[in-house]
Amino acid sequence: MPRLTGGPMLRLIAVLVVAPAILASSAAWAQQFPLPLPGSRGTDEDQKACQRDATTLCKPYLGDDMAVLSCFQSQRQKLSTSCRKVLEKYGQ
Repeated sequence: MPRLTGGPMLRLIAVLVVAPAILASSAAWAQQFPLPLPGSRGTDEDQKACQRDATTLCKPYLGDDMAVLSCFQSQRQKLSTSCRKVLEKYGQ
């Protein structure tokens, strides 16, 4: 049996053992926090649908798209119907 002191064999083992764990955790994270909108902010229509909600419910987070999304999720019951539909459109 070859001795593992480094080099290509150790890297291969690391890839075979570590990569699936990273991919599995990334997939789990992506399911829990899927990317919200294409281009991060969605279409112009999406932005219009959520503009009022963003400025009234999530004003402290404006400028940080992920924080606004998190705010929208926590304030879901207060969101306008049109903004709620945008979130649903993107699996939120």
